Formats: sequence, structure tokens, C-alpha cells
Amino acid sequence: EVQPFLPKGLEIIPTYDRSDLILKAIDTLQETLLEEIIIISLICVIFLFHFRSALVAIITLPIAILLSFIFMRFLGLSSNIMSLGGIAIAIGDLVDSAVVMIENAHTKLNEQGATQDRRQIIIEAAQEVGRPLFFSLLIITVSFLPVFTLEAQEGRLFKPLAFTKTFSMLFASLLSITLVPLLMVWLVRGRITPIDKNPISHFFIAVYRLIALFALRFRWFVV
Repeated sequence: EVQPFLPKGLEIIPTYDRSDLILKAIDTLQETLLEEIIIISLICVIFLFHFRSALVAIITLPIAILLSFIFMRFLGLSSNIMSLGGIAIAIGDLVDSAVVMIENAHTKLNEQGATQDRRQIIIEAAQEVGRPLFFSLLIITVSFLPVFTLEAQEGRLFKPLAFTKTFSMLFASLLSITLVPLLMVWLVRGRITPIDKNPISHFFIAVYRLIALFALRFRWFVV
């Protein structure tokens, strides 16, 4: 656009273009998001034998990221390498609360499924782990706050990452006590397979029991 207005013989030659790096960062973020969705789906199917439960985490994950982008826009933060990196780092933590809530709901439904209303059981399961999950995510959120004290070049470099990581974790903690319980009421339906009847879970529980017994018996050796 500028070239036609330059004096004859003067030419602009770009030597550094960050757009390629940013597009690669966006691709990395998309790949990480897709990988996380696939892993969560496999975990819920393999260990819980219930695909619809995976939808709770799958729906929650992109919503937390989208809310982060809204606040990025509000604060004037661009989608650069560091800001997208903050979201990519946070993705692994965003679904933790949903997975824990889903597993607890399945456990409660197996224990009380025949004696109580399904909706009430899920709500009680969410209430049981909701507070510790909320504060555990908040602790992760607060852990990045010292980055905001960086100044000059370091501050300009790392603050976008800290902002997006903080936003993502903050919204994930809020969604864990609002949207996740609602989605569980809607989606955790049908036949719930007891954990003790799942051969994969049974195998890992048996392995863990052996390791735990060994550690308790030979405690000084383990320490």
C-alpha cells in the first residue's frame, strides 16, 4: 500500500514478519485443544464407559477459552505468540474440575442410583467437590499474579501470557461451579457402569493397591 507513494527507486523489503509465527501459534493452540478433547473423550469412554459424560468437559473447554478472548479484546490484548501460549499452557488444567465432578457423579449414582432422584444425586455430587475444585483452580490462577509485577521489557514479554493464563483459569473455576453441574444434569444419563465392573479400572485399582501396600510396609525405604 505504501510502495506507490515512495520516490522512484525506493523499495520496501520486509525483513521480519511476525504473522507467520502467530499463525503457527494459532495452529498449535488448535492442535492442543483437539488433542485435549480426544484424550478427555477416551478417558471417559475407557474408564467410565459413558461418552455423553465426555461432552461435559468437551463443551466447557472451548467456552472457557472463548471467554478469555472476550476479555483479551476488552483489555486490548492482541493474539500474539505469548498470549496464545498462555491459553495453550492452561488447556491442560481447564478440564480437571469437570473430570473430577463427572467421576464423583458416577460414583454417587452407582452408590445411590436406585434409592434417590438422579438429578438430586448429581447436584449433591457437584456440591460435594465444587468448593475444593473452585479454590484449587483459583490457587493456580493466583500463582501467576507475580508475573504482573515484571516491568520494562520482561513485563511486555510475559504479561500477555500471564493475562490469558489467568483469564482461562478464572473462567474455568467459575464454569466448574455453574455450567458443569448443569451439563451433568443434562448429559449424565442412561446406564452408569460401576467402577468395580470396569476391567480397566479394576486393573489399575489393583496395581495401585499393591503399590500403596508396598509403600506403607516399607515406608523408610520409600522415603
